[in-house]
Amino acid sequence: MSHHVKYDQNFLVDLNIAKKIIKFANLNKTDIVLEIGFGLGILTKIIQPKVSLILAVDIDNNLSNKLKQYCEQYNIKNIKILNIDFLKYNFQNDLKFKIISNLPYSIATKIIQKILPTANWTIAIFMIQKELAIRINSKINNKAYSYISLFTSYYACSKILFNVQPTCFKPQPKITSSVILLVHKQVRQISDENKNLLFGFIKHCFKTRRKTILNCISSFRYCGKPKALNILTVCNINIFLRPNNLTLSNYLKLTEQIKKIISINNI
Repeated sequence: MSHHVKYDQNFLVDLNIAKKIIKFANLNKTDIVLEIGFGLGILTKIIQPKVSLILAVDIDNNLSNKLKQYCEQYNIKNIKILNIDFLKYNFQNDLKFKIISNLPYSIATKIIQKILPTANWTIAIFMIQKELAIRINSKINNKAYSYISLFTSYYACSKILFNVQPTCFKPQPKITSSVILLVHKQVRQISDENKNLLFGFIKHCFKTRRKTILNCISSFRYCGKPKALNILTVCNINIFLRPNNLTLSNYLKLTEQIKKIISINNI
């Protein structure tokens, strides 16, 4: 098995696309950039002269060594290579950075879910599978609207910038990619406990997305139908709506009421 198959790597080889991606980051000399999965270094080499530091993360030993050799050859001091699995990476709390990454398709969602809740990032430009980009950016009443749409919108404003064809990669993936821009929101502060309840509840609803919101609440944390009806009345939400007919602020309101019931039941 060749190692690029092992790590789900499709390397961007189109220089014009690389430059286009980086242009959206508005880089300046004081910026720190986190790049996850730097691959052959096509983005890294363009970013490097524009910023103060790149944190270049890649699980692949061979690629890390290649980038290290490149840095030594050209006496480059502002690339810090981290040859690790990003999902095990611990953020340094005081570090603020921009993110520019061509994410591995198979773990893109996990990486995004790891990054968004942290306070470290300011903007993120991700190249991901087009279908995931559509889900992330999907709005209420849309078929693609899902848990990841709501999770993302809690932490960030997002938009799709442009699509990238398979011919821009080696090896060529079987899918089209999209480049998305996320801008960190100053998050409405709810406690971690309530945030876990909020996202746990949203996840529960979208697992059975064809059910009415009444049934979704009834089957969540032993709420039951009478309490679910009461919650929906208090929140002024139609009992026949389905999970994808509700906004983030609807879910926040519902979670507030569910929390009260759970506290009373002390489950």
